[in-house]
Amino acid sequence: MKYKNDHTRKPRLLLERPDPKPSMYINDISRLFMHRVRHECEKQGIAHGYHRLLMELAHEDGVTQLQLVQLTRLTAPTVSVALSKMESDGLVKRIPDIKDMRQMKVYLTDAGREKVECVRRTFREADAVLTKDIPDDELDAAMKIMRRMLINLLEEEDK
Repeated sequence: MKYKNDHTRKPRLLLERPDPKPSMYINDISRLFMHRVRHECEKQGIAHGYHRLLMELAHEDGVTQLQLVQLTRLTAPTVSVALSKMESDGLVKRIPDIKDMRQMKVYLTDAGREKVECVRRTFREADAVLTKDIPDDELDAAMKIMRRMLINLLEEEDK
């Protein structure tokens, strides 16, 4: 069986399984969603991995590199390399912290803020595709269920 894109093969097979589990759907939906976001961001000139950093900076501009590592759950070397590239692309600037000159704070530039708007638009469009043809009441019910699943996992993590 030939598929248009290899990344869609496994989720298509899941649709044929007689015994799928919620975690299998969640995993495949997440992978396809993020593949779409990555692809659309790259078409807009936003390199892979930048969108996470851009979105965190959009929520809280002027954080340290270590804080970005913690917020994005990316590795320190990944964040370091990405920030260097983003800085050379004019998307961020690093400025010494006035209170602690040993620390560098990362800030979005105007060009970075423009890219944030592209990322937000991309997520909105991907969300629209994800929820297409799902009535509001069913979507509300699914959101409640997924929220409960997240709470269950977080509670288990806290034990």
